[in-house]
Amino acid sequence: MLSFAAQFPDQVAGMVLLASTAPKPGPAQPTNNQSDSFVSRVSALLPAVAHIGAGHLVAQLSYGTLPPRSRDEARANSSTAPHLGSYIEEFLEGSASVHQAASLTDLGGKPLSVHAADRNADDEWQSQQDRLATLSTNSLHRHTDATHASLLEDEADSAAASQAIDDVVAAVRTSQPLPPR
Repeated sequence: MLSFAAQFPDQVAGMVLLASTAPKPGPAQPTNNQSDSFVSRVSALLPAVAHIGAGHLVAQLSYGTLPPRSRDEARANSSTAPHLGSYIEEFLEGSASVHQAASLTDLGGKPLSVHAADRNADDEWQSQQDRLATLSTNSLHRHTDATHASLLEDEADSAAASQAIDDVVAAVRTSQPLPPR
């Protein structure tokens, strides 16, 4: 989202960041180190491992808080070879994307809600979330005793995330500042 907003500022009316990864200024680390090479080799094996059912075993440990039908669909999807491969690919591309996100330095007065999931968060994480909130002069920075996953899966935590989205949409539609909470 941050990279998109930097590249296409006229296409962004407001933004909600839910336990967002903070951008890192400077060049991305080279991707040809031994660690990435190992991860690449492992990711090449994932499709074969997924076909023998390993993905299914891992998926059964996830999505437990979703309603049964949604949970079953999410587990079925996450146990497929393409899903497992894309999961690894996301980590391989992660370094480049956090550096690309640093190109966004100012949202002006566009509504911005930064919703920080504080459970098990360290001081550096909190500081990064604080910096994200300074991207706009019309921002709210909310803290909640939640995890990144619970902002999407837990009923109470996801309600707070939904409220943040509603607040930004209302601020955009009415051209009013975000309401303090």
